Amino acid sequence: MADSTQKSRTASRLAPLFAVLAFLACNGTLILIAVFSAIGISISINPHLQAAAIALFAVVTLLLVFRDFKKHQNLGPLILAAVGSATLVGMMYIHFNKVVESIGLLGLFIAAIWSWQLSRRGRAQDQT
Repeated sequence: MADSTQKSRTASRLAPLFAVLAFLACNGTLILIAVFSAIGISISINPHLQAAAIALFAVVTLLLVFRDFKKHQNLGPLILAAVGSATLVGMMYIHFNKVVESIGLLGLFIAAIWSWQLSRRGRAQDQT
């Protein structure tokens, strides 16, 4: 019983983790390039690979929020994650806009945290 609770607790943390990875794939590379440039090292990152990584992490976050939705049955985080994920994929492959991309990342992160909180709350009620 304790082992399945631990696995469930760990699994519900994956959605926020992948949302952070999407953010790092997007903005972390800019920070990395700036730091290396400041110390005199020039690097180049393939923008197609970067876009694919961002889209992959966004879709995985959406799938993890969907998995948590099946537990807590609250549609809000799922809708927000779907909108955030679709926004990010659209920004990567249709028309790029940094402000809209940032809004999509924020929505995806909020959805992942919201879903995680609902999953935690549901487990606490199940244990009592």
